[in-house]
Formats: sequence, C-alpha cells, structure tokens
Amino acid sequence: MRVVCTAGHVDHGKSTLVRALTGMEPDRFEEERRRGLTIDLGFAWTRLQARAGPAITVAFVDLPGHERFVGNMLAGAGPVELALFVVAADEGWMPQSQEHLDILDLLGVRHGIVALTKADTVDRDTLDIGTELVREQLAGTAFADVDIVPVSALVGDGLDVLAERLTAVLTAAPTAPDRGRPRLWIDRSFSVKGAGTVVTGTLGGGQLRMGDEVAVLPGRRTARVRGLQSLQAAVGVAAPGSRVAVNVSGIERTEIARGDALGLPGQWRAVRSLDAWVRALPGQEVGRKGAWHLHAGSSERLARIYPLTGEKLGPDGFARVVLDNAVTLEAGDRFVLREAGRRATAGGGVVLDADPPARPRGRAAREARRDQLADRLAAVRAGDRARLLDLHVRERGGATAARAAAGVGLAAAQARQAAARHGLIALGTVWVHPDAADHWADATVAALRGYHQVHPVDRAAPKDLATRAAVGAGCPEALAAPFLDLLVRRGAVFAEGPGLRTPTHRVTLDESQTAAREALLAALSHAPFSPPSLSEAARAAGASPALVRELEAAKAIWRLTPDLAVTASALDLAVTRLRAAYQAEGPLTAARAKEILGTSRKFALPILEELDRQGHTRRRGDLREVR
Repeated sequence: MRVVCTAGHVDHGKSTLVRALTGMEPDRFEEERRRGLTIDLGFAWTRLQARAGPAITVAFVDLPGHERFVGNMLAGAGPVELALFVVAADEGWMPQSQEHLDILDLLGVRHGIVALTKADTVDRDTLDIGTELVREQLAGTAFADVDIVPVSALVGDGLDVLAERLTAVLTAAPTAPDRGRPRLWIDRSFSVKGAGTVVTGTLGGGQLRMGDEVAVLPGRRTARVRGLQSLQAAVGVAAPGSRVAVNVSGIERTEIARGDALGLPGQWRAVRSLDAWVRALPGQEVGRKGAWHLHAGSSERLARIYPLTGEKLGPDGFARVVLDNAVTLEAGDRFVLREAGRRATAGGGVVLDADPPARPRGRAAREARRDQLADRLAAVRAGDRARLLDLHVRERGGATAARAAAGVGLAAAQARQAAARHGLIALGTVWVHPDAADHWADATVAALRGYHQVHPVDRAAPKDLATRAAVGAGCPEALAAPFLDLLVRRGAVFAEGPGLRTPTHRVTLDESQTAAREALLAALSHAPFSPPSLSEAARAAGASPALVRELEAAKAIWRLTPDLAVTASALDLAVTRLRAAYQAEGPLTAARAKEILGTSRKFALPILEELDRQGHTRRRGDLREVR
C-alpha cells in the first residue's frame, strides 16, 4: 500500500479527481457534498496497475484546499510522503496552490505528480501554456521535475495516463521504512457500537499488531490493540506506510483526539521544547515576535520561537521552539510554522534535538551549541541516526539509554548497535561518551596523585575524594559509583581496602617514619600476647595514624579491637603453639589456650577470634580445633 495526499487550490477538482480514480466518495460529510467544498480530511482507495510491474494499492488522503482549512490540510499531509498535486487548467496557479506547494516542500515530500485538471475546458494552446506556467512555479522545489498530466475527471480524458504515471512514481519511490518504532499519527477518533474507541491514521516507523499494548501520547495512558483494519479489511499486522484503523480498548473516545499518537510503550517521548533548523519562506520572517502554530504529523500546537542568535532568523537558522502542549517527536521530524495572527504559512523546519538542554547563555555557549546543531543537521540530512546518538551522548557526557534512543529515533536493539559502533560506555541504564569518560578519568587520577603526594604514607586515598573529583569534572553524581567501578575494572585505578590508589603508587617512609615503624612493632612484640594499647604504643613510638593504617594494610599488624593490635609474627607464634598443644591434647578450651599463650582472657579471646576468622582455628561449642 502507498498513501498519497492530494494538494492544491480550492475548487481545482481534487475530490472529483479522487472520485474518478477510485470510484469512491472521499467527502465524508453531507455538507461537503452539498456545497462541493472539502472541509476536513477525506479518504478513498483503489488498486492501480502499470503496464509492467505489480499492482499497487493506493490510499488517498484528500486534503481541503480552502485557506480557512489549512490546519486540516496539514493534519493529513504531515505523515504522508507522496502527493498528487492538482492545478486547474482554466484558473492556473492560485494562492493556495503556492501555499500547498510550500507546505509539501517544508514537510519534505519529494515524490509526486501534478494533475492539470479541467483540461476539457480549455483549448490546446491554453493547456500547453498552463503546463509551462505550472512548471515555472515548480522550479527550485522537490517537484521541479515531476510529470504534469492534463486530465478531465468529469469526461474521463487522461485518467488512464494519470493512473499509469502515478503508478510509476509510486513504484519508484522508496517504501516506508520499518525501524521497529511504530507511530500512528491520529487524524480521526470515534466510537463504534459494540467495539468502543476507534482511531485512524497513517502508520509510520514500524508495525502494529493485534494485542499490542500501546502508549497514547502525549501522557502516560496505555491501551491495547483490540482490532486492526486497513482500508476496511481486518488485518493481524499493520505495516508502516499504510492507512490503519485501530480499535483500542482501555481508553475512552473523549480521551484521544487528532494530534495524539499511538506508539509502543517506552519508545517515544512527548516533548514541549525542541531545537530545530528553521527555514523562512521567501518574503516571510520567523522570530521571537508573534504567536506561531507548529504543525507536525497530525498535531497542531501554539509555539514560541527563540532563534539561537538575534531576534529573528535570516533565511534559515537554528532556534529553540517552545510549545504550549507536548507533542510526540523525534530528531528528523519535519514541521510547518504558521503565523497565528495572519493565518499564513511562514516557514518550517526539521527537529534536530527533541530533548534539548537548557538554553545556552552567553556568546561562547551559543557558538558551541550552534556547532552541535550543525553536526546534528548534517546527521539528519544523511539519515545517520547512529551518528545522532553519538552526538546526543557526547553533548551531555552521559544520557539514559532509553531516553536517548527515543530522542534520536532508534529502537532499543538498533540503539545498542549504534552505541557499540561509536564506543559508548554502558553504566547500568546510562550511556557515557568515551570522550567524557576520559575527561572524568583524568580528573579522578589527578586527584588521587595529588593525594598521594601530600600523604605518601597512605596506601590509598578515600573513595569520596575520587567521587568528588569525577563529579567536579562533569560526571553526574548518580553515575560516580559505577564510573569508579569501571576505572577499577579497566585498571586505571586500584581498589585498596575502602579506598583507591593509582597503579604506580607505593608507600614511602622517610627516616623518622621508618624509626617510628620499628619502635611501634618492637613495643607490640615485647609481650606479643599481652601488648600495650595501640594508641599508647603508637604515641610512644611517634607513629602517626597514617603510619598505623599502612602497617595494617601491609598486614604487619592485626587490629583485634579498636585499640588492641598484635603483630603478624605474634599471630604466627600463637598458631604454632596452639597446633602443638592440639596435636598432643586434642581440642582446646579457651582457658587452656590462654594458658598456652601465657596471657589473660582479655587478650586470649580476641586472638582466638582472629584465628577463627583467618581459618587457623575452628570453634565447636566450647572447644577449638587447630587446622
């Protein structure tokens, strides 16, 4: 199936032409048929067969041509990528012809055909002149080289040629891609007795299936796909690029309307601000002044425009767009801007960042953001969403994986592949750019080195020092712990007890510290199983707390209680004596162990408990075995 929108000035015969091509009535309301004026979107379909190639099902979205209904026209044209442009031969190019062409160009519609209708009402010379005049109007747009086919819908002249040429265009045009991210822009919602709420729209981005849970965007509402139809035929799966009617359960008709969208939960974010490249139409200005209507997909929102520099854009430029209500967008989406007061189409653009940071303040920040948006624009034009993901994470240092993927338009699996391609680092649910990680690592290692220089006796620096250094370099506080763990895994820093050190750091003692070390060990060794308190021995030896911590880290001493420590040689001696007694006597009581060590219960019990922890002894009730 290919979806084609009509476009052109009012009364130029769009609905009549669709009626002639399909045999269906596109106007849905009695008032439209009575007045001969399309007010809202109309729908019809048929199958077209070229002389060579397969038949194609064509679904027409018939757009109103009157200037009062441009909003409705945009709701139908927004999600569609192919157009049947209509110009009446007897009237020629008219104001809405130009506005509709501008809109299609702004929306990026690149494939279509022009029908020069009412050809039976003019002579051959007038028809030829009209064709050339239309060609001149199309020059410089994406429609510059499309076929222009004279046709008379009422008489039937040229319909076969138009159908043949249109089929060729549709066959050559690229099909809607399946990116695993379905989004149905809703253009109608209504209730069906016995079925409940039904919405219709043009599906893009991926498939919808019977039974799928869907998010109703914007908002946090969810529903379930109870039924699917495409062109009034029930289907189990709806493909991207098709017209779809979805029967949704779990949501009332009054809770969903034109401009909302259906998508899979977790894949899409509704946004109220975005950064974009904006282009003003010739003779128009876009800037801070005025109230704007932004049209994207089937949605319409009031908007404020804040150019990155200055009060207004030149022919084009970068701008922050702030919306009155959220809309479901991703990078690469196109939009149209209409001035609310004059009700005129002034320009449009393309979304570059659907999850923008705070607006830059100061010249340097604005210039940096301009460079970022220029890189994004190049990636959008190249269709390189993997590059967009890399840029998105680079700009922020780190970004939540699901949120980043939604912003740049990637499904989860595609996002993981893109992240791997660009070397993004996964820290839990967050991706970190390698450039940012290197910067944070440099700051962390520098802080550790500084600590080592000031405290050469400390084997490791406190971990909170490393945390503060990483956060100070831009690491989000929530990522600091997993980031330090990553540095340890990579060998950039070493974990040492509760602290961290650089790989090259070694404890160094000067002469006075060496003397204090020896004096402390000697004091503890004088009565190995009845040593003085650690604090008294350290004070008498002149050993600093840092030196005591180093002796513990080096396992030269073992702290048994907060103020009781024994030397490593004392523990070795205790094991030797207890093992000899155990071999001779069997399991030992604590009282017997106290006698063997020649000490008091105050010292014996902490020594035995430490030997239990180290596995030299094993307690069984009141007895101990010596391994």
